[in-house]
Amino acid sequence: MHFRTYLLVIFLFAMTPLMHATDYIKVNLYNGSSLRSVGLRIHRGAYVFLVDGKESAQLNGGNSVQLRAEQGKVVYTINGKQKTATGVAFQAQGHEEEFLLRPASQKLKEHKYQDHLIVKARGNALVLVNEVLLDKYVAGVVEAEAGARHTHEYYKVQSIISRTYALANLNRHSAQGYHLCDQVHCQVYHGKARFNDSIPLATKATEDLVLVDQDIQLITAAFSSNCGGKTLNAEDVWSQSRSYLVSVPDTFCLVMPNSHWEKRIPKVQWYGFLKERNFPLEDTTRHEANFYFPSDKNRYFSDTTFSIKSSDVRSNFKLRSSFFTVQDEGEQMYLIGRGFGHGVGLCQEGAIRMAALGKSYRDILHYYYTDVHLIDRKNIDFFRSEIER
Repeated sequence: MHFRTYLLVIFLFAMTPLMHATDYIKVNLYNGSSLRSVGLRIHRGAYVFLVDGKESAQLNGGNSVQLRAEQGKVVYTINGKQKTATGVAFQAQGHEEEFLLRPASQKLKEHKYQDHLIVKARGNALVLVNEVLLDKYVAGVVEAEAGARHTHEYYKVQSIISRTYALANLNRHSAQGYHLCDQVHCQVYHGKARFNDSIPLATKATEDLVLVDQDIQLITAAFSSNCGGKTLNAEDVWSQSRSYLVSVPDTFCLVMPNSHWEKRIPKVQWYGFLKERNFPLEDTTRHEANFYFPSDKNRYFSDTTFSIKSSDVRSNFKLRSSFFTVQDEGEQMYLIGRGFGHGVGLCQEGAIRMAALGKSYRDILHYYYTDVHLIDRKNIDFFRSEIER
């Protein structure tokens, strides 16, 4: 049976969910910050405060608790009394509950979160895990990754790729006791989407929709800010190819804010970088001619005998992309580049422009991801079983 035929008969079958556990997702908050102390305040609704798994108190809007890590224990202060526990938790009693976290460190911002919170300690650092409904998490990711000033149609695009990415990477931090972290390593997440009501509405409008490949496997829904005019093949940046992550031209992003950049680097730093990698220095200015136009992007900054991965140059000098040319300006090297990010998969600014011009979220997704299918995650097991017949 052809895949499209499956879609026509789908509602005639009782479907098995992809994973029951994915109704809630566990996200490590302030990941990597070595946060020692934080204040929690109930913003909305009612919570049960659990200490070492046992109910200790009922908390309502306005109630607060101070939390601190101390030699592997959680020190908490509630109603003016300080106590110690192995771990504590805040269990939401409804579906609209929210709490605020205010880190003691001024370098970290206060954020509002929904649903539950689990708190443990690792040495003198708190481990904060937000257990949140999947689509509340997705809405938060969409706002953090895309911003709050785009079209409803674009937010549908970002919702689907963020949901797909999350579900495809549920085991990324399983050894640490949670699914994902809140940093770029997974997806950026700052809690509840608060600044544009269109974001949770777009997430709801695309509820449970995910992208799968020809084998009905969740795709690696890679995206970057701006591809500079042409996306890259997965193998151009990473070690493995993906049938759906292949290069496509993108003229839409070239009029967007992150389409072009420039940077000057002191020549002594530039030459030092090349020398450390044994790059021939007889005539480095000959590389001026190697502007990587969108039709001719290169993985390598090279001459006829030696090459350095463009991504290594980007990483070392903290460039916006690995899509650039170099010009000699005497005491400095002048880099002119295009794009922002790795350039694989969906180009966010290209997709934003396409949505603003009236393209549908389905058309946008199929433009950037080759030969993929957009399906309800609850139907994945059914489609896989049909393929195996």
